[in-house]
Amino acid sequence: MINKAWLWCVVLFLASCQEGKQINNGDILGLWKIEVGIAEEDKKIPFFLELIEVDEQLKAAVWNGDEQIVHDSIRFNGDTLVVESPYFNSSLELTFEGNNVTGFFVDYSRKEYKMPLTGKYNLSQRFRYSGPLETKIDGKWQVVFSPNTADAYSAIGLFETDPNSMKGTFITETGDYRFLEGGFADNELQLSTFDGAHAFLFEASLKSDTLKGWFYSGKHWKEPFVAWKNDEPTLISPYEMTELVDAEKTVSFEFQSIDGEVVSSEDSVYANRPMLIQIMGSWCPNCMDEMLFLANNKAYIEDLDVQVVALSFERLNLEKAQIPLQKLRDHLNVFYPILYAGEAKKSEAIKSVPWLKQIKSYPTLIYVLPNKKVFKIHTGFYGPSTKSYYEVQSKEMFDDLKQLSKLSATIQ
Repeated sequence: MINKAWLWCVVLFLASCQEGKQINNGDILGLWKIEVGIAEEDKKIPFFLELIEVDEQLKAAVWNGDEQIVHDSIRFNGDTLVVESPYFNSSLELTFEGNNVTGFFVDYSRKEYKMPLTGKYNLSQRFRYSGPLETKIDGKWQVVFSPNTADAYSAIGLFETDPNSMKGTFITETGDYRFLEGGFADNELQLSTFDGAHAFLFEASLKSDTLKGWFYSGKHWKEPFVAWKNDEPTLISPYEMTELVDAEKTVSFEFQSIDGEVVSSEDSVYANRPMLIQIMGSWCPNCMDEMLFLANNKAYIEDLDVQVVALSFERLNLEKAQIPLQKLRDHLNVFYPILYAGEAKKSEAIKSVPWLKQIKSYPTLIYVLPNKKVFKIHTGFYGPSTKSYYEVQSKEMFDDLKQLSKLSATIQ
């Protein structure tokens, strides 16, 4: 990752030299405000894109609040700049003209999935913002999405303001909506994020102590939500959501890895050893966050002699999913095998893991004893945007791994 302060200095220096003019092969270095359009709703999802040059190589950084996503794979296709996501099977296709840009966000993991975008050079404000308003918006909120319907689900809103912007996230019972950035003015809240997999927009009005608004996701999805201030909001425990068909039965799997090998739970590497089975998908940002957590704690996991394997459920067949899965593995330094387990649709995915009653969330992490019986199941993952929730979850996962290792030593 490029240091944020250093990157900003480089951008300022280059922008001052170039003054935002387009020359030759597209002198496009600097800060751009990009807006992905939701045509059906006449809404736009903004984010910031910085283009810089490092060692004569063009690079890009997408900013969402405290998050910086550096893109190294960039190429010109005629007069279109193609910026490939470092994690996901997607890209930005950008055509520049003066201080304006047009193009598309393209998600290759979905059929014919394109969202139009526009942008302008050197705009630094994501939404309207009237400055810190701690008494109104900062803190924790209890949230219900799709209230008063059969699809209603609970969440926690975490919001904070500073002199220049508003930041936050929503935590659900299966994960979080990652790093959100936006504004709050005239009792109107707006937050957005773009990470290469999802484009999210949240809009709400504050009346008394209640927020009411809409959540927009991608091309078509939208749902209402309501929220109220609550210093102790609650969600179902991630350990209580996913159940086994029979707690006394053992787990098993046999699938092809993304490197072409058939991997089975009966292989000698898993014999008489504890194991983590990660249910995930290459299209899933919360899965990426969990994979990065596991990768960053490789030494800790290996010291406990715990084996890890990922069962990947994809929107594409094995042949088409292989390259994005390999890209995700290489970029995150994933040290454990990734197996292609089937379709991402949950009603189909459950057929590959029949020892589970259901798949509630991507990701789901299953702690398995040496006798192949399940010790614990952790549903979902709270990523780093959730701050204290991420820290608490990390400690819990370290404790779970210790308990798994200790209990495994008593099982022959």
